[in-house]
Parts: sequence; C-alpha cells; structure tokens
Amino acid sequence: MPTATTVPADPAVGGHHAHGWRIVAALAVTSTVGYGTLYYAYAVLLRPMAVTLGASTTAVTGALTASVLAGAVMAIPVGRWLDHHGGRALMTAGSITATALLVAWSQVHSIAQLYAVMIGIGITGAMVLYEPAFAVIISWFTPHRRATALLAVTIVAGFASTIFMPLTGLLAEHLGWRGALLVLAVIHGMITVPLHALTIRRRPSSATTALAGPTAPDPAQRRAIVKAAMRDARFWILAGTFVAQGAATSTMTFTSSAT
Repeated sequence: MPTATTVPADPAVGGHHAHGWRIVAALAVTSTVGYGTLYYAYAVLLRPMAVTLGASTTAVTGALTASVLAGAVMAIPVGRWLDHHGGRALMTAGSITATALLVAWSQVHSIAQLYAVMIGIGITGAMVLYEPAFAVIISWFTPHRRATALLAVTIVAGFASTIFMPLTGLLAEHLGWRGALLVLAVIHGMITVPLHALTIRRRPSSATTALAGPTAPDPAQRRAIVKAAMRDARFWILAGTFVAQGAATSTMTFTSSAT
C-alpha cells in the first residue's frame, strides 16, 4: 500500500516567493508612475516653465542635469541603507517626499528655486526608482528567477513615457504647467505611497539561505568588497562615465523634446 510523503515547500516556488511576485507587481507600477511624474513630465513642461520663469531652455534643462547628478551622489548611501534596513521605510519616505516636491515644483518662481526642487527630486528618485526597486527584488528571488523579475519591472516601467508624456501635455493644456504638476503630485502620492508602505517588506530570515544560494558572501565579506571597490580608481572612473552618459542623454532627450 503506497504511503503519502510530505515534502517541505520550496520557498523558490511558493511561500515567501509568492509575496516576492506581489512586490514585483507593486514596484512595476510605482516605477512607472515615478519615472512618468518625476522624469518624463519634465520634457513636456520644459518650454512653458522657461517662459514663465523668464529663463532660457538651456538653464531650465540644467536643472534636470543637477537632478541626475544628485541622484548619482545618493546611490552609495541608499545602497548602504538597503543592505542594513531593507526598502520599505526608505521607499515610503521617498515617495512621500517626492510627492511634496512635485507640489513644490508647481510653485517655483525663479530658476534657483527650480534647481533646488530638482536636486531634491534627484535625491528622492534615488530612493524610489529602478535602483532601490531592483535591490528589493533581488533580495526576494533565487538567482535563476531574478532576471525574469527584473525584466518584468523594466518592461512595465518602459511605458512611463508613453503614458505620462501625453497625459502631462493634456493636463498642461487645460490647467497650465503648475496645475498639471499638482495633478501629477496627487497621482504619485495616491499610488506610490500605499504600494511602498503596504507591499514592500524584508525577506524572512528563514528564506535567506534558500534565496541567496550557498555561495553568497556574508555581510563582512560584502563590506570588504565594497570598500575595495571604492578604493579602486577604476570604479570611480566607471561610475563617473555612467553618470556623465546619463546626464548627457537626459539633456539631449529633453532639449530635443522641447524644440
């Protein structure tokens, strides 16, 4: 007579991993909204902002470059926070702050104020966009499933410009660029804050070994790797190259969109 055997559930198939896919879905939505409101809306509003502020499009575009650079500077402290505390508090606080900064953006009356707000948006962007989202996702998935999870977020968020550039243009046409930003702030706050606060949580410690794999370095080893990289001039050259490339691409993209 056959006997039934109970096999423990594999966390990579169900259990903890099921919530990992809920996190993927939430971060796909928040990344789409985040990029749409904090980044792509800028291209649509660049020219009317320049006219209202009495500044050149070059000066207004420079505020976006400052935002990109501020986000790059924040990458290291954000990464350290994620390693020690996870993404829930960081991304929730970032979402709340970014929403407030969208409101502040709608009220700027000088180019200096615009630069200050955009630097703040760059800092909060480092707390809520792809980089922290990817770090959270990686912590929940086994190596062979991470690529699928990351690709899902990337594909969905790739529609941010398709959704938010026309939406921002429509809002600006009817409400002006200040009114458009207030509506975008409401959209951003209502979607990203609850999703980050209610969905993101740290991986249960019981799943650490199964998800990380047998060869994952311990925290001390990881800190040693990071310190060694930061002492290597090649790391900083590579980081500077990526930042410069991102800033140049953003500047050319938004300048061409505004002309």
